[in-house]
Amino acid sequence: MDPLANVVLSSQTFGLADRGFTDLEVISGTAFHLIFEAKRDWQVASREQLARYAPRLANANVQHKRLISISAARRNWAIRHLPADLDGIPVDHLSWSDIRAMVKRAHAASRSQTERLWLHQLNLHLAEYGMTSNAFDSLAYVVSLSRDLLPNSSDMTWIDVVAKQGRYFHPVGGNGWPTIPPAYIGFRYLSEFRSVHFIEHVETVDNVQEVNPTWPVTNTPNFIYTLGPAMRPATRLPLGSIYYNARHWVALDLLISGKAASYVEAITLTKERQAQRGDA
Repeated sequence: MDPLANVVLSSQTFGLADRGFTDLEVISGTAFHLIFEAKRDWQVASREQLARYAPRLANANVQHKRLISISAARRNWAIRHLPADLDGIPVDHLSWSDIRAMVKRAHAASRSQTERLWLHQLNLHLAEYGMTSNAFDSLAYVVSLSRDLLPNSSDMTWIDVVAKQGRYFHPVGGNGWPTIPPAYIGFRYLSEFRSVHFIEHVETVDNVQEVNPTWPVTNTPNFIYTLGPAMRPATRLPLGSIYYNARHWVALDLLISGKAASYVEAITLTKERQAQRGDA
């Protein structure tokens, strides 16, 4: 008998023993029992959280059992932060992008118009959970750069990481940092907005010093960007009155076209556009 013909899906299932609600459980008779713990952003389920649900699987009379973490994190990073198993029950990870790819494959293979409609809607819904920004997004994430020396270098500054190395890194989430890499990133330093770059490649590491010994030691997830060529303002773009370390989402064209007379004006015009469009 096909085990997929008897699949039961249940969401927010309460356990009397563990007093918890699972995000999703998938059961097929005595064939398999899967428990999924999902996170919207980059973080993965904690060992403690997964261990809470392990007894449900330990007591299940099925052939295959598995605890599965889901989040925006890529699998190759996530599995380094998850236990291989809990009490003999394998632990695995899927990214939202992995699931979206499965949905696209199912959509391509389906011949049912009803199935294709639902799969199409699911694909659109999952887009907001993934790790990929729209490459045609008109907003750039703008940060400030310091001319201070890097902690482990006698001649390399934070500005040089961008200007000479063509790289940039920042924490994943927390304190206002993005949990999804932007398509474009811009840089302010020496009292002016200087450049905006398309992000050509993103990798995720816990310690950025492993990538470059002149960079500082970090012990939490960081995005490391490989930057495309600099796109510079058509005219000088002084900052105006802003907090030096503030970070902003600013319309790409307003940063480089010359329409805005200052960086502050580019921020203001961006907000006006968003308010008119209902995004604010």
